[in-house]
Amino acid sequence: MLVPVILAAGKGKRLKSEVPKPLVKIKGKPMIIHILNKVSAFCESKCSIVVINPDFEKEFREVLDENTLLAYQNSPKGTADALKRSLHLIPDNSDILVMYSDLVLIAKESLKSLVELHRNGDCDITFLSGITQEKFPYALVERNENGKVVSFEERKIPDFPPPWEFYIGPIIIKKEIVQEYIGQLVPNKETGEIYIADIVALALSDNKSVCGFSTSNKEEFLGVNTPEDLQTAEKLLTD
Repeated sequence: MLVPVILAAGKGKRLKSEVPKPLVKIKGKPMIIHILNKVSAFCESKCSIVVINPDFEKEFREVLDENTLLAYQNSPKGTADALKRSLHLIPDNSDILVMYSDLVLIAKESLKSLVELHRNGDCDITFLSGITQEKFPYALVERNENGKVVSFEERKIPDFPPPWEFYIGPIIIKKEIVQEYIGQLVPNKETGEIYIADIVALALSDNKSVCGFSTSNKEEFLGVNTPEDLQTAEKLLTD
């Protein structure tokens, strides 16, 4: 069973909003609703899980339906920590589709391809990446000559010429894989946080099956972090 987990605990200070970033509206709907609508077509689970800061539970409850379960991340300790907070709500032997609440421009076609690759490729982990000529502060993906993923490193600066491949957010991970590695993660020296990318790196080192679907659509890279990003998303969002 594929269970969606939406990471939505960020306050979004750079967005200069009076409400948490996931509740900021684009085309009349909160960003979190756009994300939930996207994933509903691909997940068999009747319930979605949203990880929030508990200070804003009332505000989230006002926009989420009864099929949405809440998990709580009290302080920003990283994406892997946020995912950890949701594990008790996820049935064993499930696949977890992790989404970020501000990636509203991820295309449904890309999500469909991601799910199909995960299932047809018998993958332990399947991520969505983007091919670009620009550097992004995302996890850098490296493959060998056969296209196999051999490196997945958070915030690595490329030391080779473009094009580059960066992990851009959506990822499917077997629950047992998360449970196997979550306790081994070491907080980043600069941020003190633990990241989902680190789970992928550990899985690669143990020769787990890590698959990636790549998009060349630059729009899908956009996370809504600033007022300018919000304006761009308002123009580009089609659903």
